[in-house]
Amino acid sequence: MTSLDEVRARIAEVSARLVEDGEGEHVAAAQAAQDAELARIEQRTVAVDRVLGAVASLRTITAPAALLSAAPEALCAGSRLDRAVLSLVRDGVMQAESVYVRDDPQTADALLAALREHPVRLEHPLVETEALRRRRATHVTGVAGDARVDSATVDIMGWSEYVVAPVAVRSTVVAVLHADVAGDPLDARDAGILWTFATGLAQAYESASLRRTLRHERRQMRRLLGWIDARSSELADATVELVPRERVDSLPQPEELDGVELRADRDRNGSAVLDAVLTRREIEILRLLADGLTNRAIAAELVISGGTVKFHVNSILRKLHVANRAEAVARYYALQDSRR
Repeated sequence: MTSLDEVRARIAEVSARLVEDGEGEHVAAAQAAQDAELARIEQRTVAVDRVLGAVASLRTITAPAALLSAAPEALCAGSRLDRAVLSLVRDGVMQAESVYVRDDPQTADALLAALREHPVRLEHPLVETEALRRRRATHVTGVAGDARVDSATVDIMGWSEYVVAPVAVRSTVVAVLHADVAGDPLDARDAGILWTFATGLAQAYESASLRRTLRHERRQMRRLLGWIDARSSELADATVELVPRERVDSLPQPEELDGVELRADRDRNGSAVLDAVLTRREIEILRLLADGLTNRAIAAELVISGGTVKFHVNSILRKLHVANRAEAVARYYALQDSRR
């Protein structure tokens, strides 16, 4: 049996004993009160289970922004609340991001458009400001004429009362949730349910944000490894040639070529220019580009990765001061023609 069933069984046992002792009337009244309290506890347990299930459904969403946008619908699906608004908090301003109205998406869209035209600055004495400061859910009643509520937002939503709770990730409030029930009064239990959902939403949002950060770090690491692979290949393919000093001095130096367009100069040997500017591997890839091979075909020809080929091609374009592969090939043929 569940713990609640055990409590009921013990109450029934005690009640039976008291009836035997002649305390039947008092027992009946006490038992009725106990039954009512147990019913409220059971309803609360069921409500919490439902809203926790709603939070669990959001955890399948990996994008933090999409998770927040889906939150109002999930809240209403997991509770008796009929309308919910999630607003983002940036630089002390509350801006509506998503609205859900049960069974009425058109009204939800209209409300969202109206709310977005009216961002709210969070300052004293707004109820939302106090809720964010205290990190708690609040049941707001008697909103008409109350200086603690934003009158424009109340007019747009048509609220007579509502519940509000912050979505706080550690020390930062990222969003605010508002909700109400159509044609039915709210109570403290609704505020408690909203707070349970807001707390779970904050945890799901933090988890999604961490996963996004990890994905970004993995992409950065892959780029770094690709760069290291390409540079290692370039260094491994480089040749070391001992030549007379006067020959080295006669070749154009890289700093002399920086910012200067290479030309098919009849006074300059094209092969020497390529040798001075490009590595052996880059010259090899440039020749294959001139033969019309794609990156994939070059990778297969040289038995290297496609990422390495891409790295070398970008390096060739940069060193030859050209914008694309076609210009690189044209520059290659121009330099070859200069040898004739």
